[in-house]
Amino acid sequence: MTLVIGAALALFSLVIVAYPFLKSRLTFAASPRTISASVVAPELGPVYDAITTLHLEYQLGKVPENLYREQLASYRLQAATVLQQRFQERAGEPEWMLEQEVLVTRAALRGTEGGPRACPNCRSLVAPELLGCPECGASMEARV
Repeated sequence: MTLVIGAALALFSLVIVAYPFLKSRLTFAASPRTISASVVAPELGPVYDAITTLHLEYQLGKVPENLYREQLASYRLQAATVLQQRFQERAGEPEWMLEQEVLVTRAALRGTEGGPRACPNCRSLVAPELLGCPECGASMEARV
């Protein structure tokens, strides 16, 4: 009986000691990128990889917070530039126009105050804080 209790306590102690190590591995493995870079734009692959590496180094304490934020902002700007170029390339495609119409209709059906609005001129989605459409320059004041 004593042997069984001793074995149970040893097993319990082992679980308590190993849990923090396993938890960190499971948390990192359970949070992969939700969107593949090759689906959106192949040029985003290196940027996504750099962001992932930067985030990991920051979590490990190898990168100070101010440098982390500075580099993350730089990578986000690179990704935004690639996405903007991709956006401009697809602007005339019928599939893109249909996708924009679906997004506008969903936003209208939700009735979200402060959500994205449709430009009255080109029907692109416009953030609520903007007074003009970033695509065509049309005024959004009448739609507020």
